[in-house]
Amino acid sequence: MGLFSWNCKQCGESIKAPYDIPEGIEWQNEAVLLCEDGTMVCGDYDGYGRLGSAELANGTKDPELWHKKCWEGAGQPMKYSGPSDYAEDQGFFYGDDCGAECFEVVEDDGEGVYDD
Repeated sequence: MGLFSWNCKQCGESIKAPYDIPEGIEWQNEAVLLCEDGTMVCGDYDGYGRLGSAELANGTKDPELWHKKCWEGAGQPMKYSGPSDYAEDQGFFYGDDCGAECFEVVEDDGEGVYDD
């Protein structure tokens, strides 16, 4: 599985993976997780489903994520308010204002299909 992430509940920007973060937004890697069962975890997000000691990829259902800075600015809410949206930029592919028009459409001609 590749990189994936969620959007911050407060600002709507993705929780950033720690790779090549542009200068000035490094703080968007540090996040707070709130879960329905009352669990709260703070830490750095690795881009692959781990935030501090939490394994989001393995069973954390409907995580609510905040950038730590946004969470602090919102008064440090402790009550789960619902899941965060998945981040379209996957917490890594950002800063490129390129939409679908940037991708070349390639039709599959069947060549390159290998039989075992």
